[in-house]
Amino acid sequence: MGTARSTDQPLIARDDAATDSDQVGGPAHLDDRSASGNLDKIRDILFGAQAREHDRRFAQLEQHLIREASDLRNDLKRRFESLELYIKKEVEALTSRLTTEQEVRGKSVTNLTHDLTQLATTLEDKARLLDMQATQVQAHVLQQLTERTSELATDVRARHVEATSALNQAVHD
Repeated sequence: MGTARSTDQPLIARDDAATDSDQVGGPAHLDDRSASGNLDKIRDILFGAQAREHDRRFAQLEQHLIREASDLRNDLKRRFESLELYIKKEVEALTSRLTTEQEVRGKSVTNLTHDLTQLATTLEDKARLLDMQATQVQAHVLQQLTERTSELATDVRARHVEATSALNQAVHD
C-alpha cells in the first residue's frame, strides 16, 4: 500500500479524455469525459485528504500487523526451539538413566549368578563332607557296636559257663 495518493491518479477515473474520445467515438463523449474529469477533481478536493488519511492509517495498521506477526512468529520460533531443546535434554537424561540402570542390573545379575555359583559349590562341598563324616561315624558306630556285641557275647558265655558250673556243682553236692 502506498502512503499517499498521487495527484495524477484521482479516486475514480484518470483524465485521458483526448485518447478516450478518439477511441469511443466522438465529441459527445468528450463532454462526458471532461465533466467526469471535473467531477473527479472535485471529489479529490473534497475527499482527498480523508482518503490520504485512510491510506496512511491503513499503512500504519498494516505495518503494525506485520510487526506483530513477525514478533509472534519469532516468539513461537523461540518457544519451539526452547521446547525442542528441553525435550532433547529430557530424552538424553532418560536414555542415560535407562542405560545406567541397565548396566547396574546387568552387574547385579552377574554378581548374583557368581554368588549363587559359589553358594552351590560350597553346599556341594559341605554335603560331600557331611556324607564322608556320616560314613565315618557310621563305620565307627558299627565298629563299636561290633566290639560291644563281642564283649557282651563273651561276658554272656562266661556267665553261662559260671552258671552251668555252679549248677553242676550244686547238682553234685
